[in-house]
Amino acid sequence: MAVRERLVTFYGFSRGTQALLSVAQPLTVALLAPGHPPVWRFVVLAVASLAAFASVIALNDLLDTGLDRQRRGELDLPDIESAGGRHPLAQGRLSLRAGVTWVAALGLLTVVLLALLGRVCVVLFFVAAVLEVAYCLLATATCGKTVVSGIMVAGGGWVGWFAMTGEFDPLRLGLVALWLAAWEIGGRNIPNDLADVDEDARLGIRTVPVVFGARTAAAVAAAALTVAAAAVLALLCYAEVGPLGIVGAVLALGYTVFVPARRLLRRPDAAGALAAFNRASFHPPVILLVTVVFTSA
Repeated sequence: MAVRERLVTFYGFSRGTQALLSVAQPLTVALLAPGHPPVWRFVVLAVASLAAFASVIALNDLLDTGLDRQRRGELDLPDIESAGGRHPLAQGRLSLRAGVTWVAALGLLTVVLLALLGRVCVVLFFVAAVLEVAYCLLATATCGKTVVSGIMVAGGGWVGWFAMTGEFDPLRLGLVALWLAAWEIGGRNIPNDLADVDEDARLGIRTVPVVFGARTAAAVAAAALTVAAAAVLALLCYAEVGPLGIVGAVLALGYTVFVPARRLLRRPDAAGALAAFNRASFHPPVILLVTVVFTSA
């Protein structure tokens, strides 16, 4: 396998585009933390977060290889996660040994970098890895695993906070958890499951759409996205980003939250779900942009 082809395969294994977008989550929370930490902490946090997301996402594919091998094929629809190809391990484009080595190497790099930022950050990463394993093990057991996914993403946001400060602020940390967990459930997890509902039902995978139907799942996703919007606005108000920052956040929410929610309610099918998923995936980066502009203004 040529070097370029191998790199593309690993990019697909870690769903590189999604991993890159996800770095915005801890960075946004880091910017909203109190104090004026040195720039190097933000740089280390960014690199560590990319390695962490890439390793945990690849771990998901690694653990789900058995189920993914039974899938009949991918939907021919626009999907930001498909860059580099989906499920390369299950498709035989990547060996098990290479997959395990990739996950372990990225995990080790993450631990080393997070150790520079504090022990709490390292603990939160290990918790995320354990939750990812639990999520995969619950694939055919309960649709409640979507909550596990939300908690895992919320923990990633907390890494950004504790990388910058040792202060424990229950209100702001609670808003971070509510924001990211609700966004993950309503913007990514349920829409992604809606797109795969037929295949998941055939394989015995229990998801919210499989158990409760597409329309109920879309309503739950829209409600979760509404909660996420309220939580992030409250978080930004508490951080005193100012009136212009709030206006910018509302516009960002219209594009990355309310449009996807409306789309899901109007069209809870595979195409509508993936369109909503793609749009909602850009929510944290856009909120990061708003935070950078209006906290430095």
